[in-house]
Amino acid sequence: MKSLITAAALFGALVRALPVDHSVELTLHRRELYGDTSDELDLCRPVTLIFARGTVEPGNVGLLAGPPFFDALSDIIGSDNLAVQGVPYSASILGYLEQGDPAGSQTFAQLTTLAARTCPDTQLVLAGYSQGAQLVHNGASQIDDVAILARVRAVVLFGDPFDGRAFPAGIADGVVRTFCFALDLICEDTVVVDPAHLSYSVDAVPAAAFVAGKVDV
Repeated sequence: MKSLITAAALFGALVRALPVDHSVELTLHRRELYGDTSDELDLCRPVTLIFARGTVEPGNVGLLAGPPFFDALSDIIGSDNLAVQGVPYSASILGYLEQGDPAGSQTFAQLTTLAARTCPDTQLVLAGYSQGAQLVHNGASQIDDVAILARVRAVVLFGDPFDGRAFPAGIADGVVRTFCFALDLICEDTVVVDPAHLSYSVDAVPAAAFVAGKVDV
């Protein structure tokens, strides 16, 4: 328990201490559209992105990886073509140690299924950061409808603790892109959070370009 509390305190402290280079933000994104919460599933736009935030992040999409990624993708494909739906879950340290919060994993699968059935013409993009990447893996494996998996145009993972693990056969080859820094020990499925793990906003543009190349808008 002591180590668990220590890990939680360290993660929280690192998130709060993370420096923000506003010059980089302004260079990459002319507009900032997204905050830490997004509930756009019912908009039924051409592309629906289901995103799970990292451990202890606020809202339902967090701040470190999600919003910069959404803004960059919106810049490329147009904001009217993108709907972002965050996954509400506890995002606790315990959930990470459980290999991804079980309830959150189920919610990820449910939201993906709901998006596919509510919006029959939308193209699905699945994405997550840190523990959120665990949820992407877990949630995808809980979707039994192969037709839904076949509609997944792209999967994007930032700081993935399950780096290298295969996705269900229903998800097409070549649609998965993982961003993991060599110095990010979370990508080796450890509990060590270092500055590299908190820096995936720098991959927002290449991640967005990858998705833009997989969808039709």
